[in-house]
Amino acid sequence: MERFVVSARKYRPATFDTVVGQEHVTGTLKNAIRNHHVAQAFLFTGPRGVGKTTCARILARTINCENLHDDLTTCGICPSCKTFEEGHSLNIFELDAASNNSVEDIRNLIQQVQIAPQVGTRKVYIIDEVHMLSSAAFNAFLKTLEEPPSYAIFILATTEKHKILPTILSRCQVFDFRRITVGDIAKHLAVIAEKEGIKAEAQALHTIAQKADGGLRDALSIFDQLVSFSGDSLTYADVLKNLNVLDQEHYFQVTDHLLRGDAASALLVFNEVLFQGFDGHLFAAGLARHLRDLLVGQDPRTIPLLEVSEDLGARYATQAKAIPRNLIVRGLDRLAQVDSQYKTSKEPRLLMELALIQLAQQPPAQGMPNGGTVAAPEPAVEKKSPDAAPAAPRQPMPAATDRVGPAPVPQPVQHTAEPARPIRRSTGGVSIRQHLEVPAETIAGPGPLDQPGNEPGAKPAQTRELNLALLLKTWGDYAKARKQEGKSSLHATLVANDPAIAGPQAVTFTIVNKVQENYMREEKPVLLGHLRREMGIPGLELEVVKQEAKDLKPRFTAKDRFNIMAEKNPELLKLREDLDLDLG
Repeated sequence: MERFVVSARKYRPATFDTVVGQEHVTGTLKNAIRNHHVAQAFLFTGPRGVGKTTCARILARTINCENLHDDLTTCGICPSCKTFEEGHSLNIFELDAASNNSVEDIRNLIQQVQIAPQVGTRKVYIIDEVHMLSSAAFNAFLKTLEEPPSYAIFILATTEKHKILPTILSRCQVFDFRRITVGDIAKHLAVIAEKEGIKAEAQALHTIAQKADGGLRDALSIFDQLVSFSGDSLTYADVLKNLNVLDQEHYFQVTDHLLRGDAASALLVFNEVLFQGFDGHLFAAGLARHLRDLLVGQDPRTIPLLEVSEDLGARYATQAKAIPRNLIVRGLDRLAQVDSQYKTSKEPRLLMELALIQLAQQPPAQGMPNGGTVAAPEPAVEKKSPDAAPAAPRQPMPAATDRVGPAPVPQPVQHTAEPARPIRRSTGGVSIRQHLEVPAETIAGPGPLDQPGNEPGAKPAQTRELNLALLLKTWGDYAKARKQEGKSSLHATLVANDPAIAGPQAVTFTIVNKVQENYMREEKPVLLGHLRREMGIPGLELEVVKQEAKDLKPRFTAKDRFNIMAEKNPELLKLREDLDLDLG
């Protein structure tokens, strides 16, 4: 039986030019070798599987080759190159600091350094996972690292640079390895698939590259696993099946349904995702990522930020043209709330379903008559009494269980407190009653004049009036939620004063210092959106008023305090003169 070699070892780069995605490192090292400016200590740091140890081995082999070519490739025939390829080079030593991290191990290394090379001109010591060394071992290594013999070169590799002592960092040339891009990984996988005689779909390789999260070694391991399953033909369906990745088609379908206002179809797609065994939280995160890619695809300048295959990029470009930007922004905002509330919600599925319903309640897109959006029923209380004041705000539609009668005359603001309103129960920050009472036009917010309901002369959408009790409760719930998130300072700012009603759709909040002003400047957009949703008033405005604190105690300078003390004890004046003190 032929011995199988994993792709990560079989196709490990042997020259600087074959290293993937680290041109800034390999270019510097090649110039250093060409100009004979090779340092005696290097630190290679970066994520796993990006080529740190590989570059260290290439550097060690290159500087020891006796017949180096002009393009800095090794000859492969000199004794140093042969022993390196056979795996028993006397000039290259590799030490795993994870299992050799004591002072005694470093002492043995220092003793080996004192022996000059028998073959070649340099001895290279590669210490992998160097952050695992103990503090005592680091200290024992300092002097040798700073003043090694002329023939010794140390290459340290680590994934956790912050754990390295500053005294070690100051003695090394530090090279930061980057995460390899999805495109570079996909291209490299395509080359390997061609060499292995495997037919692989481009979308399948892109999915593997995305799953690898910037690590080429992880991508090659996943590639080997999938080839073992599928054989000589690797399809996108095989990748989705084995990696438990949610198909991008679901996100395109959901977005199309939301664009048409078809909430029922969007819920059916979400139910299909759950039926396939995927977590709803994963679906929410994936849909947010999909909307982000659509937002990026709407501007030609940001299209390069899409890390997808060409075919998928064309689909993104097509859907990005059809979807309005306000729907994308509202979707990202709503899904961000779902992401933060999903794990703490007692009904996470309901939380996601209500988010989809909210996003489906959008004005129909241009070119789509009604677009499948179910129009909100006109309130029964639409006609006003002839003698009613023209500027009086309209009242909300009574519930089905309330009295039904002739159109009521508009009442003062105090009469709209709705004493029979049931207590809101938290479902992850979403109110069902809100969406039963508020027409879809008011949820979507103001839109362009060419949208239905916004034509000149059209009747304005019905909105609620402010209720002080509901305002204080909504405000308090928001403050408690911020405290549970660990934002105690913001919570203290929100509860320092109570909000006040300044008009039919206006709220004011008073602050007294610069710190509160900074907190409210950052939090105001999120807070205002929360108040609008929970209170069912899309046109609500929030004004933050700064009122300087009064009756503050006077501040004294050092001289003022000294004079006050000297009045009580005149001896202080003599002491000041004797010691020639200066009060600044």
